[in-house]
Amino acid sequence: MPRRAFTLVELLVVIAVIALLVGLLLPAIGKARRAAMATRCLSNIRQLETANILYADANKEYFIDAGVGHGGPSALQNAWPVLLEPYYGGPVILRSPADRSVYWPIADGGSDTGASLREALDALAQGQGITRPLARWTSYGLNSFTTRFATPSVTAPGGGRFLGPWDRLSRIERPHKTAHFLMMTFGNHPPGDPQGFARADHVHPDNWGLLGIASAPAVANTESEIAAHGGRPRTADAIANYGFLDGHAATLRFRDVYRGPYDNAFFPDYAR
Repeated sequence: MPRRAFTLVELLVVIAVIALLVGLLLPAIGKARRAAMATRCLSNIRQLETANILYADANKEYFIDAGVGHGGPSALQNAWPVLLEPYYGGPVILRSPADRSVYWPIADGGSDTGASLREALDALAQGQGITRPLARWTSYGLNSFTTRFATPSVTAPGGGRFLGPWDRLSRIERPHKTAHFLMMTFGNHPPGDPQGFARADHVHPDNWGLLGIASAPAVANTESEIAAHGGRPRTADAIANYGFLDGHAATLRFRDVYRGPYDNAFFPDYAR
């Protein structure tokens, strides 16, 4: 009995069906992959917040500090990636799986020739300093309100007395509402990283609303990757991960953490 082969039409139909199935599956696979990256990133931030609690417990309630001033060596010995090194679980949690910043050192898949965190740690251990520019050390940064290195000079609404500092737990009224760790800008979108925030270890949320609430997401986006995990970049719909001083972390839209200069999760006296 003669063997029956596929006709050209049948073969084309099979190919078309396979292409259709692939087209249907790829968005679902991409969505699942993005969700998995957001979950792993959230775990990183949660571990960093836990490490901060351990550090504060051993240091009279003082939080970890910033020390990298927008890509240039400033007070490296006080920078949180240095201070926190004995407490976090290794370099893996310092990098978000969604982070493809070009400002990582060449050895870490980026294209920056600046000093890496490992080089800085080795130099500090030998009593030396780093004078050359820095590469990107981490995907995450501190809310400057909680630092001593970059504490904002702000007054209560209407002027009057200066507020703060907020550098220890006893000065925070609502730790569960006060944002602490957030995602630093990747620096990959135009105009790049002109202010060095992709290579810094903190952001300045006190400046985000200076040009008005409508422009706050775009200003924040130059310092923090507010759309790292979805939403529309440079808008209040942008989605990213945030850690809080009580140790928890959450995936939130920008509008959930910033509604105005005195109505946001970064300003400890008004965090809600």
